[in-house]
Amino acid sequence: MQLSFVVGLLLSCASRAPAALQPGDSVAARAAGRVEVRYRPVFEVPAGDPAALVAAVPGGQWDLGLAAACEELLALHVDPEGRIDAPTASLVAARAGYPGQARFLRARNGGAFPDDLVQEVAAAAAWEGAVDLGLAVRRYADGTALWVVAWSRQVAWVDPLLRDVELDQPVPVRVELRDPALADAELRLFLAPPDGPVQELALTAGVTRWLDRFHTPGPWRVEAVATREGRTAVALLFSLFVGQPAPVPAPLAGAPATPPDPVAAEAALFVALNDLRGEHGLPPVQGFSLFEPLVREHAAFMAAAGRALHVLPGMTPGVAERARGYAFPFAFHHEAVATAPTWQEAMALVVDSPAHRKALLCEACTHATVGVALEPSLGRMPRLFVTWELMEFPKGPPRRIDTLDR
Repeated sequence: MQLSFVVGLLLSCASRAPAALQPGDSVAARAAGRVEVRYRPVFEVPAGDPAALVAAVPGGQWDLGLAAACEELLALHVDPEGRIDAPTASLVAARAGYPGQARFLRARNGGAFPDDLVQEVAAAAAWEGAVDLGLAVRRYADGTALWVVAWSRQVAWVDPLLRDVELDQPVPVRVELRDPALADAELRLFLAPPDGPVQELALTAGVTRWLDRFHTPGPWRVEAVATREGRTAVALLFSLFVGQPAPVPAPLAGAPATPPDPVAAEAALFVALNDLRGEHGLPPVQGFSLFEPLVREHAAFMAAAGRALHVLPGMTPGVAERARGYAFPFAFHHEAVATAPTWQEAMALVVDSPAHRKALLCEACTHATVGVALEPSLGRMPRLFVTWELMEFPKGPPRRIDTLDR
């Protein structure tokens, strides 16, 4: 993914920047009605179900922010069979002040601790390493229980932040990468205002940068991405509510009646892509059929692995790398990937991520291909795995290498 726009900022030594929040300020901040975001907080694990969850998940750590998000999701379950959709999950995590890519699972059972659900989280955590955990439960008069479990990979530590900020208030951001595989990784910070283009700036691990761009009221989405040797990870993802309160999520809807159609999803997502570009004053992109096999195959690889990644070690080096042996001249690729139960939620996920939104809003891109695959699953509704591949052709459209005169 090529990135060009850089946003202005203030270094931590700037004389007009306010003092950073200290750990002792937490009580005062919350007493004043402000939500403080502290990535990787250390709290005692409550006894009972939370302790059982942490004990069952290798590398698990209890997190009050994720627990609060689980509690709010339970409150939104007007219908016990309602499902957790991606936009609501993102909103409750933001309202709880959790600045990461949180994932949620729900289950309704006869009232016992949900071992099957926790085993699914533990299996996912085996890929992730250390994870933050949260849990909430609602018990019904008939003896059944509705469980919501959340987990999020621990990639970095971030200094305390305020979720709610005033207009024009500078905000400090400091990230320390904790994953050894990302040591010396390049950090980039993406800032998505309520309207307008996504802004990008470089970020140095362990160094405080002051952001002084909050001139528009509304939710500002902030994402830090670490990249090293082709490996990319989201270090933090959170919302700052500037001059306005956080919105209240709507009650959760019911589950889809039938599995999604990947072919219909591809067509709908391409239309939604051009609609998004039009909303931001950009021209529509054209379809590019040459790379359809590569893009659809990447979506199928993700569906088989059960993970939405740009590169799947041992399976594929990614669309851009494979395209270099497939066609010439080379293109510049801007890619977004996601997984969700519906195409609408998949689109909402990439719009919610400033780095992925920036790829979809590539100004120089003229062509795009969308690939969708349905995951193989038994016992539950399968998810869609989606790959968006936007391309710019500075040397003209590529042609299949096998068809060139040699």
